[in-house]
Amino acid sequence: MKLNKILKCNFQTEIDKLTIDSKTKCKNGLYFCLTGNKDGHDYAEQAVNNGAVAIVCQRPIDIDVPQIVVKNARAAMTAAASAFYGHPEKRVKLVGITGTNGKTTTSFIVKSILESYKKSVAVIGTNGVFYKDRQLPSALTTPDPIDLFRLLKELADDGVEYVVMEVSAHAAALDKVQGISFEVAAFTNLSQDHLDFFGDMDEYFAAKCKFLSACKRIIANADDSYGLKILAETEEAISYGYDNPSDIFGINLVMSEQGLSYVLNIMDEIINVKFSLPGRFNMYNTMCAAAICYALGVPSAVIEEGIRRVKKVDGRFNIINTTSCSIIIDFAHTDDGLKNILGAIREFSRGKIITVFGCGGDRDRTKRAKMGSAAAKGSDYVVITSDNPRFERPMDIIHDAEKGVGNCPHSLIEERKEAIRYAVRHAGKDDIILIAGKGAEKYQDIMGTKIPYSDEDFVMQLVAEEGI
Repeated sequence: MKLNKILKCNFQTEIDKLTIDSKTKCKNGLYFCLTGNKDGHDYAEQAVNNGAVAIVCQRPIDIDVPQIVVKNARAAMTAAASAFYGHPEKRVKLVGITGTNGKTTTSFIVKSILESYKKSVAVIGTNGVFYKDRQLPSALTTPDPIDLFRLLKELADDGVEYVVMEVSAHAAALDKVQGISFEVAAFTNLSQDHLDFFGDMDEYFAAKCKFLSACKRIIANADDSYGLKILAETEEAISYGYDNPSDIFGINLVMSEQGLSYVLNIMDEIINVKFSLPGRFNMYNTMCAAAICYALGVPSAVIEEGIRRVKKVDGRFNIINTTSCSIIIDFAHTDDGLKNILGAIREFSRGKIITVFGCGGDRDRTKRAKMGSAAAKGSDYVVITSDNPRFERPMDIIHDAEKGVGNCPHSLIEERKEAIRYAVRHAGKDDIILIAGKGAEKYQDIMGTKIPYSDEDFVMQLVAEEGI
């Protein structure tokens, strides 16, 4: 494709590939000089040596290839990727879900409802890319623009009609979805996370609002204080809730180990919701999904059926029952997430609750003690272990989390497998072990290397070894 067809310029250089990686071969490539921890401008010559024939930059560079100088290289990359892949976002209907917690579960509920409506649906998010019978890995909750638009083209070419995307605050802040028109965008909730990047909650919230402001129809949680701000400032937004007056609201919630049920009023149409995953927070996930699908024109009866059909979401409240205890694997990786799932477990637990968790390295240190406090308040015993330490010493992270545990009985065990083994061997027959933080992740991020690892795979191996 000619460069002047990709971005506004007079260059007719032939472009065969888009790249942000100066180290990889990119014959006839267009290289984007992104700024961040490293400055892509410093690597432009390397990119040219590897085949780049033009660059997009934020300042002129002394290099003999066509240069397009822009104010924002990230926004330019998003526009270029869209054009390069033939604007695939216009060939599918896009649903975006943002918020601290609940995005993954909500997206899979939406997928189930739309499939019950006989639509072809794909999900892009934390657990990967799912459509038809295929599952593809994804390194990020919201893929970078070059990968995202390539993927959208593949999905559209394969007949996918709806794409349900988790949209992270990072994606909004870094202009990954700029210019994309979402049919519906939903806000689930907001609690402390990613402050290592955003600095404070106001900036974190602003990134969410930046995404929402560009969408056609907005859904927001009326029982969340930030959701109320969105609703107050957005005309014709659809609200959902249980405690506060809402357009779509639930009543008569009943929860158990087998799931939950409640009555849902969808704009004065009544359905009886039955959902296989426990927890009050999952009521909010089902209400959010129902509101999204209502906005897409899905009949209430189909919404009811689609919610009922969901039996499992990988890494979200996955229960493994053994002869000696029950083990729950969940992605909960914030203090609010731990508080929510432990509150749900307490609803049906008959014995002790033992929580195994860790905190991510090179991320917001201020939330570690808060996670320790949430785990301690909701558990009878806590085992603090390693999660994704990245470039930090695992025990430094563990000691940060321990500061919030207080007087709750606890152990510090760096090796995650040994921490889980310890919890299993010290659990009684009616006890419940929560293994939190990684969910469906298939790796541990240690010193720049993603080492293969899965909580679920290890638990199943341990169950077999222990004969329980």
